[in-house]
Amino acid sequence: MTRVLPLPLVLGVACVLGGCASSLPPVRPALAASSASLEAARSAGAPEYAVAEFEQARSKLERARALAQAGADAPALRLAQQAEADAQFARALAASQRSQLALREIENSLRTLAEDAQRTPPTTPALTFPVRP
Repeated sequence: MTRVLPLPLVLGVACVLGGCASSLPPVRPALAASSASLEAARSAGAPEYAVAEFEQARSKLERARALAQAGADAPALRLAQQAEADAQFARALAASQRSQLALREIENSLRTLAEDAQRTPPTTPALTFPVRP
């Protein structure tokens, strides 16, 4: 004897299972966000100051695009999110490196000024008074 399940139960289970399968966020926005983060990192000087981190983000974004093209949305989404985080880290690291470089330049300038001040004694301008006839 075969047992027939009520239609509302079958539809309810199908909706729940379908909802779980489609709960993955779309890949395209994640790819766009990681691409924007990578461009911001490039503008911040990451290719020069955070080379390895920038390359890692770029590589992950390329792999995410290839996976998305192949229809592998879950791994593409994961890699796109990682690429975005890596790009943000590369941007922050580049900003930190630039700040440290600027600080060293300022410290060197201050050191040079202090050395110059020690070598040459300060001169006081001669006071002149107007002569009255």
